[in-house]
Amino acid sequence: MKVNHRAVFGLLAAGAACFSTVLSAPAAYAGSDNYIQITNHAGILANTCYKWNGAESKNYCHNVRPVNDTWKAYFPADATGVKIDLSTSVVTYDTVDTAAVSDANRNHCFEITGLADRPKLQETGC
Repeated sequence: MKVNHRAVFGLLAAGAACFSTVLSAPAAYAGSDNYIQITNHAGILANTCYKWNGAESKNYCHNVRPVNDTWKAYFPADATGVKIDLSTSVVTYDTVDTAAVSDANRNHCFEITGLADRPKLQETGC
């Protein structure tokens, strides 16, 4: 049985190239244990809606959250980020402020401040 050394060397080189590509590839999505935490310190009943990047079918809202309430939205396993819309009306849900998160590999904490005429959604750090 004769082994063609060029073929073996070519296979080894191709395998090494593929292996190094896999090792250097960044994580494409977060696990479901990472979350967005929001605390309402504003003078409003707050609604927050989540538009997940990469997991659009899992979009949802938390509605009518009272002052001093804290809640969490967990990243879906295939999400790469999220856009958070803040609204105050339980009838029209007109967005009054937004925030975007592009790092789904860690937790993010936000605070809602202000009054009914100008509530703000600000990232505070966890």
